[in-house]
Amino acid sequence: MAIWALVTGASEGLGREFAILAAESGFDVILTARQEDKLRLLADELERSYHIAVLVLPADLADTNAVEQLWLDASTGRQIGILVNNAGLGRNGAFADAENWPRESASISVNVVAATILMKRAVAHMVANRSGRILNVASVAAFLPGPNMAVYQATKAYFLSLSEAVATELSGTGVSVTALCPGATDTAFFAAD
Repeated sequence: MAIWALVTGASEGLGREFAILAAESGFDVILTARQEDKLRLLADELERSYHIAVLVLPADLADTNAVEQLWLDASTGRQIGILVNNAGLGRNGAFADAENWPRESASISVNVVAATILMKRAVAHMVANRSGRILNVASVAAFLPGPNMAVYQATKAYFLSLSEAVATELSGTGVSVTALCPGATDTAFFAAD
């Protein structure tokens, strides 16, 4: 059975690069993000360049039902050997500013709830298969409180802590969890809605 890599936030930036790395390593790839047009362009590129199977599953990870459906669609009949939990949202602005709440709420939904659901589903799936790798993209923001980015940095602290705890729990199972904590990266992250 083919081993698949599921990459969230794959339409651009780090997610796109992780998808390319998975394809270069010979994995079939499942791409997810909100921007279906960008996912389809990447899928065509990966299929042509690396002769792998690519599945495009657009999803808004701020919607818990969409997250559960994404996992179901991705894992049914497939062995997910890699999960790259890369999708993330943030907002720059004062915590007291009520206008920031819709974006901050969506950030919590994507960075905490969706990432945790996908990780939980992947862990069960991978432990049953006795192998798998989970890469959770946290941030250097996870290490310090961040005025004017308080919610974003708190979500990344959660994700780092969760990753470290579950990595310890999975010792000896054949499944690993790694938290990647990049610094500021030149992507469309801050321009995204």
